[in-house]
Amino acid sequence: MCATVMVHSQPADISRRYTHFLRQHVKGDMTIQKCQGVMGYLELTEPDSANCKVKNTFIKANSNQVRAICTGGGTPMGNSLFESNNRFPVVICKHKCKKKTLCQHTHPRCEYEGSLSTRKVVIACDREWPVHYGDDILIV
Repeated sequence: MCATVMVHSQPADISRRYTHFLRQHVKGDMTIQKCQGVMGYLELTEPDSANCKVKNTFIKANSNQVRAICTGGGTPMGNSLFESNNRFPVVICKHKCKKKTLCQHTHPRCEYEGSLSTRKVVIACDREWPVHYGDDILIV
């Protein structure tokens, strides 16, 4: 016998990935001035490493606006990726080190600077829930 626990119509196996995605990429009140503090608080590092994460993008929206990309507000791109039909304001936090070969800093010695832009975003969806930030597209 198999049972799936649903919270607000969300499959239980998606909950952890969805929560992680929101924590790492959706922050309606994010500003460029908050990059250092938020990146430090989140303790973001490169995959399988203690090195400072080179770049992280925050979507300035609420969870319902972002979830809408997975439920009709996005264009399928294959491999569970959806490009948002609408543009979103985003804050991009980048590690200040300019030469990647010299950027072996580890948390908590990470320094970030932010930039603000308006872009379409590409996210991975699993059963209509956003679970991974794929990319963003600058529309000029």
